[in-house]
Amino acid sequence: MDAHERYLGIEDGRLGDEFADAAESAAELILQWPDAPPPYRGRRGKPMIRTWHLDKFPYRLVYVVHEEEIFVLAYAHEARRPGYWSHRLRD
Repeated sequence: MDAHERYLGIEDGRLGDEFADAAESAAELILQWPDAPPPYRGRRGKPMIRTWHLDKFPYRLVYVVHEEEIFVLAYAHEARRPGYWSHRLRD
């Protein structure tokens, strides 16, 4: 993950470790409560896209729940290239 590598170069790698922990924590919470976040930008169509904020970092885990599976579309920066991952819905 590019963001993780970038954060590894800050504060002797401590920030990279915190980013990885935040991403892992978000994934664990999504597994427990996949429907907790509201739909992405009010989108209510299928598939239902949801996002989970990564604690103190400007990133969101973007995912889709399909039947009993969760598909991660991206770890997306909140201010850069919004929706760049949307083509992954068609792949």
